[in-house]
Amino acid sequence: MSKRYPYVVLAVLLLVHIFNFIDRQVLTILLEPIKNEFGVSDTAMGFLSGFAFAVLYATLGVPVARLADSWSRRNVLAIGALVWSGMTTLCGMASSFWQLAIFRLGVGVGESGGTPPSHALIAAYFPVQKRSSAMAIYASGSQFGVLIGMFGGALIADAYGWRTVFFAFGIPGMLLGLVVMLLIREPEERAAPSGESLLSDLSSLWRIPSFVGLATAAGLTALAGYGMGTWFPSFLIRVHGVSLVEAGLILGLIGTFGALLGGISGGMICDRLAARDPRWQLRFPALGAAGSVVFLGLFLAWPESQFWMVGEFHMPVAAVFLFLGSVASALWVGPTYAAVQALTPDYLRAQGSAVLLLLLNLIGMGLGPMMVGALSDGFAGELGAQSIRAAMLASLVTIVAGAWVYWRASSAYGEAIAHTAFKTP
Repeated sequence: MSKRYPYVVLAVLLLVHIFNFIDRQVLTILLEPIKNEFGVSDTAMGFLSGFAFAVLYATLGVPVARLADSWSRRNVLAIGALVWSGMTTLCGMASSFWQLAIFRLGVGVGESGGTPPSHALIAAYFPVQKRSSAMAIYASGSQFGVLIGMFGGALIADAYGWRTVFFAFGIPGMLLGLVVMLLIREPEERAAPSGESLLSDLSSLWRIPSFVGLATAAGLTALAGYGMGTWFPSFLIRVHGVSLVEAGLILGLIGTFGALLGGISGGMICDRLAARDPRWQLRFPALGAAGSVVFLGLFLAWPESQFWMVGEFHMPVAAVFLFLGSVASALWVGPTYAAVQALTPDYLRAQGSAVLLLLLNLIGMGLGPMMVGALSDGFAGELGAQSIRAAMLASLVTIVAGAWVYWRASSAYGEAIAHTAFKTP
């Protein structure tokens, strides 16, 4: 294997992750036109954008990851790309709210075979000292996906309608399965499967020191993160009075580039800090989560009367804090994924990633948008259009809790791997 081949694998996985996140998140920029066409509530749209996707995505992730560990991580990833992209295409054909919800369930089924096999492949091709950086580069695909989905989706929806957006992103994604099969080789050296049951494997993961704390911290942080991320376009439209295209541009460019900067630089910084003291693998995400509370709180609370006009473009001053909040919010991603791979043996790596994602997505993606939507509906009677602001501010408390759990789990994590993972040649 050439020294460059791991980076070829990483590039392909990054491309797959970009389309994975486009198909997952593109619904966010389409919430308002879909809500208007089907005439449903904010709670219903929170269900559609969150729980309808996350319920099968999160729960199927564990058995699908076990299949990847025992059979082929590459093949599971290729099949998953075909399924989630095909279901995204079908979303553009939905004739009712509930039909669209069913197709979103299908997207979740396909995407359950995306991230865990990818994490395991990265761990197989990159040594532990480079994994936070490699994981951060891989995770940046979510930000590119948001950029393309938000801005590109807004432009396509504005010109051709929301249904065309699903066709534009779903059809090319189906070609990625073939790309994965042609360019990625299954790692030649792999540890033998445990030979135990799925329940036994899950029990083994749960007994790993600091694993529960790590997964819980990620879930709490993602609860408000996904909840607010889903409703950011609606917040900008309702509170700051921007257009659909302006909201897509603000979130797609400002939010995404902030997250890219935070994610990639955070992975590199954490690799250096953790090489000296493994506890920084979790302490660094704790600091990032705490910082995001400050900056995102300022973004949400900043007066809507303050904005700049760039030509005909309406730019709220609050977008400055969105950028800083996006940088801080992304600091935990790469280090968290790398921490799971450092804790787990090879034959459990995809399953370890899947269990993390089970909590992260079932709690974050599944409950987060519904939580914010329900709070917004509850505040609507007194606050009107401002209810979405109050709901998102209230949700920040879960990020504070996540930062605290990250810090508390760092000592147990350091003790678990101080003499093994970070000293591996």
